[in-house]
Amino acid sequence: MAKLSHRWVLGAVAAMLLAGPAGAQEVRVFPPAPPTESPIAGAIDFHVHSAPDVFGRSIDDNAVAEVAVRAGMRALVYKNHVTTTADRAALVMKAVPGIEVFGGITLNQAVGGINVMAVEWMHRIEGGRGKVVWLPTFDADHHLRVFGEAGEGLKVAVDGVVTAETEAVLEVIARENLVLHTGHVAPAEVLAVIRRGREIGVDNIVITHAMADVPGLDLDQMRQAAAMGAFMELDYINHLMGPQAHLGWMRHWRRVSIADMAAAVKAIGAAHFVLGSDLGQTGNPIHPDGYKMLVAGLQKAGLSEADLDLMMKTNPARLLGLEP
Repeated sequence: MAKLSHRWVLGAVAAMLLAGPAGAQEVRVFPPAPPTESPIAGAIDFHVHSAPDVFGRSIDDNAVAEVAVRAGMRALVYKNHVTTTADRAALVMKAVPGIEVFGGITLNQAVGGINVMAVEWMHRIEGGRGKVVWLPTFDADHHLRVFGEAGEGLKVAVDGVVTAETEAVLEVIARENLVLHTGHVAPAEVLAVIRRGREIGVDNIVITHAMADVPGLDLDQMRQAAAMGAFMELDYINHLMGPQAHLGWMRHWRRVSIADMAAAVKAIGAAHFVLGSDLGQTGNPIHPDGYKMLVAGLQKAGLSEADLDLMMKTNPARLLGLEP
């Protein structure tokens, strides 16, 4: 028998490996080609976390905007739990052309809690990008109760009546045509704040990740909120949460799947919802990628292109005072 060359043997082995079992044809797997048009062109992300922060963030303010521009997005709303983002948004607007960027303030203990003067100074910051006021998030009493944390947190309403401090904040929001975001307060507080806010002229109200553990509104409560003119926010991060989450801190939260979100939209109507990513955490997808997956999932769950346009373009643009 003729001696086989080393090169021939290696080539034969490689051919068998590529062919697979029983001589099957090679199957090569690649990521899909980029779409000819971004599926989130013109979209607005109402819930963006970025560096610098006190929590681990994978991407900074400018980089988020740059990636969003490449995805064709129209606007971003920057949120921070401990400091204002109005000034940061103004700087990003100068550094990254082609996108609208807004910020605001979250009324946690770091800014004095339910502090009307913090709101007054935030909306006056140069650049005019301070647009959103979030009620308490991780310092809300409801947040502490839900996650079993010690101490007494901040409340914005008691027995259906908003506190005097909250009333003062609502008056500034109404006067300056800002956006009220309800944070992590309890469902009863959310409804009380919406009711009182509407009475004194607050036109722009969003329930922060309405279906998540905090605030944790049920379908009937979301219907009540919608009837009073509030919008429910749906965030991609809640689809990633739950016992099987890839990050430990996310396993403490109940998962709200995209299917759950789609069912709520079908029951209440897309006219009452806005979309956000609530991303930026180290280890999670970056914002536009998560937003794309949220939109694709909602579409697969049966929502129409018209529904998606309302939630990612029309409704948030109206809230932010942008032209349709």
